[in-house]
Amino acid sequence: MEFSPKRWLLFPAGGYIILLLVIQLIAMPLALESLPDNCPTDSQNCIHSSQEKSYRAELEPLRFNASLESVMQGIEQWEESLWFSQVVSSNESAMNLVHRTPLMQFPDDVFISLECRDGMVDVIFHSQSRLGKSDLGKNVDRFTQFHAAISANEYSGNCTQ
Repeated sequence: MEFSPKRWLLFPAGGYIILLLVIQLIAMPLALESLPDNCPTDSQNCIHSSQEKSYRAELEPLRFNASLESVMQGIEQWEESLWFSQVVSSNESAMNLVHRTPLMQFPDDVFISLECRDGMVDVIFHSQSRLGKSDLGKNVDRFTQFHAAISANEYSGNCTQ
């Protein structure tokens, strides 16, 4: 049985699809279910930013004189601008999403939580890759983009507990 040149083209495409499926199957049980307090020690595939502690975050933690609803609208706009992201859960003060890398679809868990403190909205951001020992700077880049997008918005209202 002889293979035509067109049939040979199916092998790389089939191999790519199988590889994507294997990545997703391996990553499924490693999903984070809630916002961690911080990144694992010496982790190179995680970033955490909050008023209390930050890990691999060189930018200041985000804090706004606004209402929770107003800041959450800004977060929702940022999420809608992302490619390859899926909201897992969301409420008036928190969002959990899975963001995937474009080519290989490696999943990263992203948690954003808002807290009212002293009349201000504190933003807690956590992004962590499910697979590998290093994220090649992807989570830091994601936080930098998030920080820029959220900081550029104007917010209204007051944060009351």
